[in-house]
Amino acid sequence: MSKKILLMDTYSTIHVGNGALLDNTIKLCKEAFGECEFHIISLDVETNKIRYKNLYNPMFGNFWLGKGLVGKLLWAIKQTTFMLIQIINENTLKLPSSKLVFNKDQKDALDVIEKCDICVSCSGEVIGDTFYQALPFWLFTYWISIKKGKKFILFPQSIGPFKMNWTRWLVKTALKNASLLVGRDKSSYEALLSLGFDKTKVMFVPDVAIQQEVGTADIHKYFNNEDKKVIGITISKPPLREMGQQIDFVAEVGTEIEKLDASIYKILIMPSNYIRNGISADYALCLKLKDKLSDKFEVSILENRAYFPDEYTSLLSQLEFFISTRMHVAILATSVYIPTIAINTQHKIRGYMQNIDFDNLCVDYRDINTIYQLSQDIVKNRKTIVEKLKVSNEKLKEEHKVFIERLKEVI
Repeated sequence: MSKKILLMDTYSTIHVGNGALLDNTIKLCKEAFGECEFHIISLDVETNKIRYKNLYNPMFGNFWLGKGLVGKLLWAIKQTTFMLIQIINENTLKLPSSKLVFNKDQKDALDVIEKCDICVSCSGEVIGDTFYQALPFWLFTYWISIKKGKKFILFPQSIGPFKMNWTRWLVKTALKNASLLVGRDKSSYEALLSLGFDKTKVMFVPDVAIQQEVGTADIHKYFNNEDKKVIGITISKPPLREMGQQIDFVAEVGTEIEKLDASIYKILIMPSNYIRNGISADYALCLKLKDKLSDKFEVSILENRAYFPDEYTSLLSQLEFFISTRMHVAILATSVYIPTIAINTQHKIRGYMQNIDFDNLCVDYRDINTIYQLSQDIVKNRKTIVEKLKVSNEKLKEEHKVFIERLKEVI
């Protein structure tokens, strides 16, 4: 009999990293549980319809996006009232939860939680202070699934940082009866332990994106000249809260790239975050970088559309090296053995680079002026770096084998 699995907090491949989380969480669930029927709560049902079925909107909708100050306040009051009603009901009357709702999204989400055997969080990084505004709502969905007797598993993701006492308390309270809690780097693992969870329920497991399969795509279709080697770059607008400062990636990274030899290299700008209508903030930044570099190099940019992770990874696999401010596309690149310079815009990025023993290629803001020298080191030692990446990836995949066996024990 197939297990019914609910993925509770997905986005979609319009953020390539989220697409990689979704694809590879499903892959590992199949390896652990065998035949599965997947249901997916998604913030982007429209894009996910291209590849998946059994899709549902979050019970809190698309949060407060697009609302003014008054709209946000009214939204928060309404959602808080809904949660309080559900919490009181779960601890007292035990009435059918889907009868105590304000809208169809809440009813559908609660119904699918009741239907499924296993509930999985694969969001990537909502549990921490960085996105504290949304934290109570996601934690409520996890808590109510646990309260209803479902096996709840926190798949490998970034946990923390926790600098506020209320977030620490809320996470511990909501997840204290979870079946398994997994951090995808050592700092996340330690953050979970610091909250006082049962050590037997906490694991370190590398990010699931290292399992990504490679599709078919020709990188040279983006250029007129097929002779030169391709360097891939993505820059983004990272959350300000973690690093506490802003930086002009167009100017800083662009200046380092301009030092390279245009007779040898051409540049592919590879935005990894998109929106369904219009241009994302990341894509706009990447366009500015393209303009800056076009005076010296042959430069192209990926189309303004969704790229599923298998296609994106295929393009990455054809690069000479990659420069990224985004973690998951850095993971996808290194998983196909492409030397990658990762700019440390969030603590999770250094955590991953430490996982693969390439902390030396993780650049803090103050050291962005070392990118050119690091690129020269990569060119000089590329064969050795590729071999080291192969060894590191095999080591990480061994950790996934242990994870799969642990998942079998949980069920």
